[in-house]
Amino acid sequence: AEANKPSLPIAGPEHQFRFRMSFAVQGRSAIVTGAGSGASRMDSADKHTSLRVIVGINLSFAKLLLEHGCNVLFADLALRPEAQAIVDQYSSKAKTPRAVFQRTDVTDWQQLERMFEVAEREFGELDVVCPGAGIFEPV
Repeated sequence: AEANKPSLPIAGPEHQFRFRMSFAVQGRSAIVTGAGSGASRMDSADKHTSLRVIVGINLSFAKLLLEHGCNVLFADLALRPEAQAIVDQYSSKAKTPRAVFQRTDVTDWQQLERMFEVAEREFGELDVVCPGAGIFEPV
């Protein structure tokens, strides 16, 4: 049964890790901070390593939640085109799951409070919070 679970690659081909859903999320609601970042591949600036990073793992997680029937509030400073396309695809109030974007600077407590208020207003009870926003600076 484990082999049949859907998964997404979250690292470069030379180090293929997979994220698997370990609990049912259908009919639940989530906030994913940093989900608007996109899914662009970026090579490390360090010439001494072959490390490759997927920027936008939070977007991949938000998409996976939506594909498994979970409502998702995308909380980020902005939406890259890849994230906007997903929010547009799942934005209909007539269908579930739904995606909603809330501009949020996670360093501002008032914006964090507003993020939770919007999630509760849009979806009701909140089940999952993925605090994934951050700053990526190559070494």
